Amino acid sequence: MALLYILIGVLVGWLIEWIVDWLYWRGQVFELRTQLEDCRRSLLEEQERAKQFQLKITKLEDESVKLHAAVRELEARLDKTINERDAALQELQALKAQPTAEPAAAAEPEAHDDLKKIEGIGPKIESLLNQAGIKSFAALARTPVEKLREILQAAGSRFRLADPTTWPRQAKMAAEERWNELQDYQDALNGGREG
Repeated sequence: MALLYILIGVLVGWLIEWIVDWLYWRGQVFELRTQLEDCRRSLLEEQERAKQFQLKITKLEDESVKLHAAVRELEARLDKTINERDAALQELQALKAQPTAEPAAAAEPEAHDDLKKIEGIGPKIESLLNQAGIKSFAALARTPVEKLREILQAAGSRFRLADPTTWPRQAKMAAEERWNELQDYQDALNGGREG
């Protein structure tokens, strides 16, 4: 009989332990499964974010490649423009270095005209122009405005107010002896300036 009690005690103890273990471990397993599911869900979310970041990185890399190509194209265009500018400057320097070809009539001495008849030219400016080799209306008419400005600037700051813009046109009229037209044009000028 004692053996039966021992056997019943062992079975009851085993059953109680099984129930306790089952309830305890079942709760632990459920909690672990919940945590595992949360981890899986978080992992999937992180993987999705990683895919999104990878897509953004790929887009940025594509844009970067396009930008690098655009920069290379702009650099090539800039190099071409610089080369064209340098070539133009060399041509300009070569043209400046060449002696100015005077017409065949230049072999004959030109008449010495009264350049003061041109509005805006006084005795001092006439003297400057004569020193620069401009002694006639025809020579003044052929002289570019920029050259006239250079002559005035080289003479000093007191000539900075003089504006030679209309001088070649006036000189052309005087050289062609269109005095009435010259007078009308000068009447329309304001201190040797148009407008």
